[in-house]
Amino acid sequence: MVYLGTDAPDYSAAPDLRLVAPAVGTWCCIAALLGGSSGTAFLVAGLLVVGAALVWSAARRRAGPFTTMAVAVLVCAGAGALATGGRLAAVESGPLPELAAERAWAELELVVTADPRRRSGPPAPGRARLVIEARAELVRARASGHSSGETVPTRTRVPVVVLASGDAWRRLLPSQRVRASGTVLPARGGLVGGLLVVRGPPDHVQPPSAWQEWAGHARARLRDASAALPQPASGLLPALVVGDTSGLRPQTVAAFEDSGMSHLLAVSGSNLAIMTGVALAACRGLGRPAWVAAAVGALTIAVFVLLARAEPSVLRAAFMAAVALAALALGRQRVGLTALAASVLGLLLFDPGLARSFGFALSVLATGGIMVLAPGWRDRWSARIPRWVAEAVAVALAAHVACLPLLAVLSAEVSWVAVPANVLAAPAVPVATVGGFAIAGLALVWPAPAAVAAWVPGAAVLWIGGVASAAARLPGRALPWPATAAGALTLAAVLVLLLVLRGRVRLVVCAAGMAVALTALTVHWLVPAWPPAGWALVACRIGQGDALVLRADSGRAIVVDTGPDPVAVSRCLNDLRIRRVGLLVVTHGDVDHAGGTAGVLAGRGVRAALLPPGFDHPPTARLLRAAGIPLHTGAAGQRWSMAPWTLDVIWPEPHSPGGNDGSIVLLARWTPPPGGGAAPMRVLLTGDIEEPAQRALLRSSHAVRGVDVLKVPHHGAGTQEPAFITATRPDITLTSVGADNPHGHPDPATWSLLRSVAPANYRTDVHGDIAVVPGSPDPGVVCRDPGPRRGTRRRPPPGPAPRGPVPLRLHVDLDQS
Repeated sequence: MVYLGTDAPDYSAAPDLRLVAPAVGTWCCIAALLGGSSGTAFLVAGLLVVGAALVWSAARRRAGPFTTMAVAVLVCAGAGALATGGRLAAVESGPLPELAAERAWAELELVVTADPRRRSGPPAPGRARLVIEARAELVRARASGHSSGETVPTRTRVPVVVLASGDAWRRLLPSQRVRASGTVLPARGGLVGGLLVVRGPPDHVQPPSAWQEWAGHARARLRDASAALPQPASGLLPALVVGDTSGLRPQTVAAFEDSGMSHLLAVSGSNLAIMTGVALAACRGLGRPAWVAAAVGALTIAVFVLLARAEPSVLRAAFMAAVALAALALGRQRVGLTALAASVLGLLLFDPGLARSFGFALSVLATGGIMVLAPGWRDRWSARIPRWVAEAVAVALAAHVACLPLLAVLSAEVSWVAVPANVLAAPAVPVATVGGFAIAGLALVWPAPAAVAAWVPGAAVLWIGGVASAAARLPGRALPWPATAAGALTLAAVLVLLLVLRGRVRLVVCAAGMAVALTALTVHWLVPAWPPAGWALVACRIGQGDALVLRADSGRAIVVDTGPDPVAVSRCLNDLRIRRVGLLVVTHGDVDHAGGTAGVLAGRGVRAALLPPGFDHPPTARLLRAAGIPLHTGAAGQRWSMAPWTLDVIWPEPHSPGGNDGSIVLLARWTPPPGGGAAPMRVLLTGDIEEPAQRALLRSSHAVRGVDVLKVPHHGAGTQEPAFITATRPDITLTSVGADNPHGHPDPATWSLLRSVAPANYRTDVHGDIAVVPGSPDPGVVCRDPGPRRGTRRRPPPGPAPRGPVPLRLHVDLDQS
């Protein structure tokens, strides 16, 4: 398996498994102790060492391999517990945990230890947008008993996480020293002293070390050389080569996650293995001695780690490569599993925090799966298909099988597209990796030719991006699976059973499993649980915000608001199989209604956009204009039609206030097709209007009186006019709200009012995605729960729905215009 480099298994000799059990035991011990106290860790370390001594003493005269193994496991686990206790003691003895418990102000002198990265989740006003990992070396805080304003400095040396915003923070490089002040918050277990929430830029910024400055310059030159490539290649090339994800669009990240290829975006350790393998192959081709090849390989490792940063998978690959190089220099045989176990053991003792790192776990599992499973599969399949095809399939399948239980916990699904997607992408990965590093080196000395030459690895990443995008769009690309420990253990047991069984029993079990899987996939494709048949309206679960989809025909829809997160709204539209948007309505300019517009535009045509007067979200306005979408200003009296929907704009009136009370309010009327058995349906979409606008509508419009479905204004905030809610007399209310949101939405009083008015009330934080299905005499509701994706149909009892006339002055027919 040449293209795996130093990660390739070597089975010229029997595998040496002696270090596997100590590595696994140490990992489990450290993972259990993290989050506890240093005293507990030291106590466990002592007990393990005493236990090892007792076992050895008891079986010293008849010591066999099992006794030796047990002693090795106990000793290594004791060493892990001791290392964990030391790290925990360093955190506990410092001032940060006490400050975090009090949520106190402090000023810290920090050393940046990793590149700043974007914070997960959508941006929001006042929310820090960057995460910076650092090491606190001096803490100044107000001490009890001292006068106000007087601070006491304390030396320390513990990790902290800084939450901040701004270009001054974004430009920082590892090794830079800065000073920052803010509120210290508790960290959730582990070896982090606390979270520092900073409002301003860093102070007293010192330059980085010479090596880190060179690495930052090389990364910047690679970004510049890739800038001329089309999207998504311009962002993918730096991400795949050195882990620089700053240029990636959210839609690209989502496509790689949904296709099971996200490991390519987080500098996989396989990249280092490829580069080291190429360096060693070049030395062999030139006839250099083993010690020269080992030195060149070591230099490759050092440069790679410097450029790609010390990510968990990179550290794992670097340690394994170092073991392989040492064996090469000493003329000894390299055995892959020994190197993997040694790297796990050494890295956990060096950094116990890796025991709870999902990235580290996935890297180890994938490498172990490749070493144990791939060679045999490749050799058996080579008799029927070309060897290079057998090798690519065996590697992708082995890595996926090994990681599948953990991936099921992380994503709550089992993907069937991940293996074929990774097989299709595999030939392009070495081209992109080796070519990308060559471009990074060329860009340092000759930037202009580097930008031209970047098209070679750029073509490879375009292929990889195309594979991810196509796989992510496949219907039924994954089956739901319980994201629990029991679900992971069940899946692991099934996989082990399939791997252990032999002969006819294995064939029967595999055939039965394949039949069940194919049946489930067929049912999933032909009769999908989501969206439900006949759906007309969906309130998307996109967090704290609004995003509603009104279904038209032939894969078209009307979208009302886009929520805060482009990825979330894009996934909702993908799941609903919406390919074209006839009308995009953004009710007002708050980020929780307009921030996800890029996700609506991703891979879809938008025919027109309706915005309120004085729309105040410039990024969305620029995005719509750049896409060439006609922009219209909403005003009371307009009518927009797209069969089977007719949308009447009933607010804002001329001279209405801006902000929430300037939201576009729509009365959406659904007309059943000829011969259909469902009744017509009226839906009131209210944006974020509050009491003044609600009172004005109550006085001026009969349209709000008696509707089938009410989209609750302003996420159910306490700013409601009870008479307005009561006048709507809805059969169903939809409240779009994020779980555990900081605003306390929906307000308890509002929720109590809704329950007294409507027979059926739904909210996206509790019920997930909510689909309204027209029926007779009243509509029904199907929910896709936030956890397991189960569809449950609920039908509210019938209720009156009187209709009121609406005066109109403008009618736009989207089916004809």
